[in-house]
Amino acid sequence: MLLVSYEFALFFAVLVLCYFLVPDTWKRCILIGFSLLFYLYGGAVYLLYPVITAVTTFFLGKKIGKMTDEAKLYVKSQQMDRKQKNDYNKTVKRKLRRLLVCGLILNFGILAVLKYVNFILSNVAAIFALLGMEGEMEYAAWVLPLGISYYTFQSMGYLIDVYNRKYEPEHKFSDFFLFLLFFPQLIAGPISRFDGFKKEISSLSRPRGKQVVFGLERMLWGYFKKLVIADRLGPAASVITGAPETYGGVWFLVGMVLCTVQLYADFSGGMDIVIGAAEVFGIRLPENFDRPFSSKSLAELWRRWHMTLMQWFREYIFFPVSASRFCKSLSDRFKAWFGKKAASKVPVYVATLLVWFVTGIWHGAAWNFIIWGMANGVVLLVSQELSGIYKVFHRKYSFTESLWYQGFQKVRTFFLFAFLQMFLYYPVGTVFSLAKDVIAAPNVQSLFDGSFTGLGLAGMDLFVLFLGVCLMWLSGRMAERGGVRESLWKKPAAVQYGAVFLLFLLVLVTGVYGHGYDASQFIYNQF
Repeated sequence: MLLVSYEFALFFAVLVLCYFLVPDTWKRCILIGFSLLFYLYGGAVYLLYPVITAVTTFFLGKKIGKMTDEAKLYVKSQQMDRKQKNDYNKTVKRKLRRLLVCGLILNFGILAVLKYVNFILSNVAAIFALLGMEGEMEYAAWVLPLGISYYTFQSMGYLIDVYNRKYEPEHKFSDFFLFLLFFPQLIAGPISRFDGFKKEISSLSRPRGKQVVFGLERMLWGYFKKLVIADRLGPAASVITGAPETYGGVWFLVGMVLCTVQLYADFSGGMDIVIGAAEVFGIRLPENFDRPFSSKSLAELWRRWHMTLMQWFREYIFFPVSASRFCKSLSDRFKAWFGKKAASKVPVYVATLLVWFVTGIWHGAAWNFIIWGMANGVVLLVSQELSGIYKVFHRKYSFTESLWYQGFQKVRTFFLFAFLQMFLYYPVGTVFSLAKDVIAAPNVQSLFDGSFTGLGLAGMDLFVLFLGVCLMWLSGRMAERGGVRESLWKKPAAVQYGAVFLLFLLVLVTGVYGHGYDASQFIYNQF
């Protein structure tokens, strides 16, 4: 069920009505029931996978918690010296680790088989072809269950947290099941932490008027980004990236801008709808964006973009890998060969490249995604190595504190991010060839000879896009001072609802609707 559809509008309206009418003690059941209906809309058979994940993770978490508590009690009840305690705790830790590994292998195994087996088979077939061993290769006909990457990461984050004793395991299956299948975040995240989500649903009650209004306003803002900006840019971006032989030179820059703005409006718009929908029920989900294009470096941008995913990678991959025995052993070897300073960087390099490899393949089972991920990792590591030079430069020249230079940093970061995005659309060689043509043969005059009409963007479309981007920029600026919704809430009711009605009219009149008024799917739904 698409968030931009009549079916979802009806589904959400009925859910809101039921949620507000039933007693507080039933609200949890209402959310679980409607979340199941939302999932079942895509096909009952696909419910099997999240149920397996929910059941196995829930009971493994309880088992880990029970064994941990029993071990603590046993140690207290026995007269042990330090060595005996250490030996006993190591034995218990090994048993707990086996349970954790079983959960990780089972659930990440399901994700890997469903999402990556055809990618692996295609590469095996390519290797056989190179060796002259061509033949028929059978491919799996699986369809990915809705939100499998998101609920798998959420559940495994919970299991790791319980194993690391960050909080106690959940004993109510209904709460854990709602955590995994809460319908707004099932589409494209954000990736929640269980302890935070548990607090939000611990005492469900009828939300206050301000929460409901804020939630609906944020949903409307998300629909504006999606329907007015992203879906208007989508066809034009596809035309440019689909014909590199025609749209070279300066059009490569235009394509970079269009694809990046489309992706941001689509993804952040989806997050606004999701977070706003949850807010209507009094549930706060974690933010996934924090004005990423206000960043002055690529590292800062990635801290502000898809924040919950990057936090998950940082906590559950980067830190464990960089502190692992493998990295320590590798660092010791480098220390003997290249010295202490070089060796100290090995864990960071290994963990960073692994994180970005996983980031790439998480986004898609194809080599262009892997190359995109690794390219980001390499650029970030190079920037980190040059950070000392940057600091010296900024200390030496006072103009680096000026507003125009900070603006330059933001624009530079935007285009660097946009350039790396092009690895998702073109082969590596094509990306660098097109980038070279921007300087060698820019063909700037083609921007003014009516070529924009070939992209499906008429004069009114360009005006609407300009207006939409300006509104997004203004919204970001106002977020630094408390946010648009807070500012409107302090205004008279006529001003507040007048502004909301105007935004509604903009969505209704200028939104781009496909055949049969069916908007395109959100880009991040596929993950």
